[in-house]
Amino acid sequence: MNRKKWIYLIPFLCLTGMAHAQGVNILEIQAGYFNPRGAESGLIFGGCYGFSFDEMIDMSLGVSYFHRGYTKQSEIATEVVNGIVVNTVRKNLEYSTTLLPVSLNLNVHLPSYSPLSWFFGGSVSYQFLFNTENNYEEQIKEKRKYRAFGWILRGGAELMMGSRSSLFLEAFYNICKVKRNEEKVAGLPVWEEVDVSGIGLRAGIRLEFF
Repeated sequence: MNRKKWIYLIPFLCLTGMAHAQGVNILEIQAGYFNPRGAESGLIFGGCYGFSFDEMIDMSLGVSYFHRGYTKQSEIATEVVNGIVVNTVRKNLEYSTTLLPVSLNLNVHLPSYSPLSWFFGGSVSYQFLFNTENNYEEQIKEKRKYRAFGWILRGGAELMMGSRSSLFLEAFYNICKVKRNEEKVAGLPVWEEVDVSGIGLRAGIRLEFF
C-alpha cells in the first residue's frame, strides 16, 4: 500500500476504534488566532470529535481551517457627480492562503478539585496549504498546493460549566513545513516548501456525551 493510501486510511482506522470503544464521546468547537512564519497571520477555526478514556486522557480527530486574503487596490480617478465624490478604483492584485491541518490528538487533563483545571497535549497532523494568486497587472493567475506531516503542541486552562460541558482557552504551537514539486536535479532532491510553523491562541467549548 502506497503512502497516499495510508494518509487517508489512518484517520478511518482511528474513527473505527473510537466507535467500538466503551466510554464518553467528546466534541470540541474552537476559534482563535494563528501566526504562521511563512504566511500572514489571521483567524483559525476548528473542531474535534473523539473519545475520553477516563477523567484524565482523551483522544480525538480534528480539522482546522485557517484563511487569509489580501487585495491591493489603487484609486485612478476622482470626480464629483451630482454633489457626491466618486472614486474609480482599480484592483491590481489579490491572493488567498488556506491551511487545513487534519490531526490525531491526545490530551491529558490534570486533576483538580475546583472548576478550573489545566491540560496539555500533542497531535500528529497532515497539513494542506492552498495558495491562489491573481496578478491583474502582469496577467498572472496561479494556484499552488503544498502538503506534509507535522506536529502540534498545546496547553491551557479549562473551566467546568456543567457536569459534561466546559469552556477552554489554549495556546498551541504548530510545527510543519509543507512541500510541493519534489524532484531530483542532478541526482539531488529538490523541492519547494513553506514554513507554516507558528504560535496561536484559541478558545472553545467542550461537550461530553454517551
